[in-house]
Amino acid sequence: MFELEKGIALGILILVYALMISEKVHRTVAVLMGAVMMVGLGIVGETGVIKYIQWEALGLIFGMFIIVAALSRSGFFRWIGLHTLQKTKFNPILIFVLFSVLSAVLAAFMDSITVMMFMAALIVEVCWILEVPVLPFLLGAICSANIGGAATMVGDPPNVLIGTQLGFTFSDFLIHVGPIAIVMFVANIIFLKYYFSKVWVKKNVDVGKIYREHAELNPFKAVKNLRHMQITLVVFAITVTLLMMHRYLDMMIATISIMGATIVLLTSGDNSSDILDKIDWQTIIFLAGLFVIVGGLQSVGLLEDLANALVSVTGGEPILVVTLMLWTFAPISAFLDNVPFAAAMIPVIQSISQTTGIQLTTLAWTLAIVSDVSGNATPIGSSASVVGVAIARKRGIHIHWKEYCRAAFPAMLLCVAVANVMLVVMYVL
Repeated sequence: MFELEKGIALGILILVYALMISEKVHRTVAVLMGAVMMVGLGIVGETGVIKYIQWEALGLIFGMFIIVAALSRSGFFRWIGLHTLQKTKFNPILIFVLFSVLSAVLAAFMDSITVMMFMAALIVEVCWILEVPVLPFLLGAICSANIGGAATMVGDPPNVLIGTQLGFTFSDFLIHVGPIAIVMFVANIIFLKYYFSKVWVKKNVDVGKIYREHAELNPFKAVKNLRHMQITLVVFAITVTLLMMHRYLDMMIATISIMGATIVLLTSGDNSSDILDKIDWQTIIFLAGLFVIVGGLQSVGLLEDLANALVSVTGGEPILVVTLMLWTFAPISAFLDNVPFAAAMIPVIQSISQTTGIQLTTLAWTLAIVSDVSGNATPIGSSASVVGVAIARKRGIHIHWKEYCRAAFPAMLLCVAVANVMLVVMYVL
């Protein structure tokens, strides 16, 4: 009977993934269907639904969504993007580097979907003016957003799940994963710089003429509500500071996030309903359903079986475990949504740590890096790549899989290799 439950749970997971990959059903609908099947077929009890949903993770994401939505509505993202563009004086290589830096820094503190929505639109606009190909600049921003997102607990949904479920803090990620993310970022920029070397030829451009003909590139024209932008930035800074100190303050991170969101809504006046409308409710529902599916897999022992298999293959040797996780999980996560992948792997690394005695922190940092960075490899590997490519397509720029992967896949492998060396040196040897 127990083996039958394992087969049913695995079948539900495969069905959900098949529907998501086919894109015939929205991923949120597919996950909700899977969660309902888990409950309906008795894999997860009705009370288990409440047990398996990670409410702290959802609270953190909900609060940050509100703050980021308010910043977006005030014009902050386009304002800071255009300010960065001014610094480049329309030099292609400077645009590539500074836009990549901006993407990484913003994605470390905000969801990559929001970052890429405004970065991709700005990149297409600038490339059209300069008459240069979009892919090098877009790929730089996408890869940087995913790498930057790996550096903090709020940078990417996988990190939120890892941090809240395993009890890590914002500072834990920043201190332990941050340095690795910085080295990966530099390696990625160098690789793409040489890969697209023909693109960086500096053109003689009349900066004054560009600004005269394109008044929309004036940063201050992007600001829609200066007062609310300033208030929201202050609230955002205080929220991030409190998140870094939450363990010492004995506060839940969800409480901090929702407190910040509440202040933003209270100070937004009549715009509060518009901000709430911009929240990515689909992601929140998607995560809630995902928690139920992963709970079903855990309850029947499938995830424990996977952990035992990894231990058996590596003999529990820490270097081999870390290396195997990176090089087997990276190709998988490159083609599958990294959020359900990370959610499913969290119980697996807990089991591996208990079985082998390997520090859970080492396995957690490994999972965070491989979940976030491997998505760089394909146009569907991460939310940032999906959004970036989609926005380019809407503006008439079609990015082909072949040209994308030809540059992105080796760049991802280079980052994984860098992470492999640094994880072993810093946390295993």
